[in-house]
Order: sequence, then C-alpha cells, then structure tokens
Amino acid sequence: MFLALFLGFENLNSVNKSCAMKRLLLSALLISVFFAGYSQKRVKLSFTGSPSVNWMVTNNQKAENGKSMLGYDFGLSTDIYFSEDDRYSLLTGIQISNIGGEVSYKNSSAFKYAGQTLSASSKIKSRLRYVEIPLSLRMKTNQFNRSRYWCQFGLSGMVNIESRGDSNDGVLRKTNINDEMNLFNLSMVVGIGFDYDLGGNNAITTGLVFQNGLMDVTTDNYFKDKTIINSLKLRVGLLF
Repeated sequence: MFLALFLGFENLNSVNKSCAMKRLLLSALLISVFFAGYSQKRVKLSFTGSPSVNWMVTNNQKAENGKSMLGYDFGLSTDIYFSEDDRYSLLTGIQISNIGGEVSYKNSSAFKYAGQTLSASSKIKSRLRYVEIPLSLRMKTNQFNRSRYWCQFGLSGMVNIESRGDSNDGVLRKTNINDEMNLFNLSMVVGIGFDYDLGGNNAITTGLVFQNGLMDVTTDNYFKDKTIINSLKLRVGLLF
C-alpha cells in the first residue's frame, strides 16, 4: 500500500504540492490507525533529530557524482508495538528532512538548467527539503544493563517542499529549482542502534540509519537520466 502510493505518483511533478502533501499525510494517518487498531497494543512516541551525510548518484553518461554534503532532519516518531514484550513494532511518524548533493556535468557545450544557461562543465549542488514519512519494522532485544539494541528495515516516502540550487560558475545562487526536481521520492531504510532506559517510560535512543534512494529525484527536462540521493544518518531521540 505504502510503496504503491509513491510509485503511482512518481511522475506527477505538476501536481499541486499542498494537495499532494495532504494526500500523503492522510495516507500515513490511515496506515497508522489501521495498524494501531489491528495490533491493539500500546504506542510510544519519540522526538528525533539526525545530522546526516548525503550524496547524489547519477547514471547520466555526461555527468559524474560530485561531493557529498551535510544535512539534517527532525520530527516525531511513533512505535506501534504488536508483541507482549515490546520487542517488535511498526515505526512510522513525520519529519522534515534537509538533504541533497552535487552532480558534476561534462557536456560538450553549454546547457539549460532552471531557466539559466550554464557552462559545459558546471557543477550543480542541490539542496532539497522534504516532508518525510517512514514506515519500518523495528526489532529489539531484551533489556540488559538498561539497554535494548534494535534494528529496522523498511521504506521512507518523501514529498519535496523546497529545492534550491547553486552552480560553481555563480549563475545559480540559491536559485529555485523546483521544476528540475520530482515532487516525490522514496528510499529503502536500514538501521541499527540502541535505547537506554532513563527510568519510568523515558529512554534515549541513538543509532545509524542508511537510506538508499529508489526513485529518480530529478525531472527529465534537460537530461534523460536517473539520479538518486543516498543518506547516512546519526539518529538521536528521546522516547516518552
């Protein structure tokens, strides 16, 4: 259901963003309510934040992967437990993600991008902001020494809400590049980490999360290619 939603919208870059976001949020809410009702187990919330390293990977024959860039995300996560010992849960939530990357072009002549003419060897750095809704299965160990180790695997769907670009020749300077970026993105998520019990119902959580892009984040306005974004995140949060 979750995967079909994003694959179905992959090429709808012309859809009104506010309408698309409402549809995405409603779908996430329905999914959460469904699993919560099905499991009839307790729900645990957490505030999370993640500094990240991000990089773009392209199959464009006239381009090369550029430098990685730093980013961050923050938001609210929800564990919906469906086992008596709280070892298995469905992890979802909503967060704002700031990611991006750089692509170095090696064209034989100048080319058009975001309504501007760039030199043949331009490097374009894209700074993208998404509303992100993950959906993962999280598995935890039994507690020992007040710690529980966990791993997760799933998907994360994203709606683009802002795109800015810079070029090494100075033509693009925090330029709006929304027309060059697809509205939707989807990534595979894997992660490992641990929770540390603070007493009561509170705990801190930390871990490493890798997100592998599955969908082309760029449109085909000027290049017929596929460019994805990968991210490595240091997840830190407070469970309550």
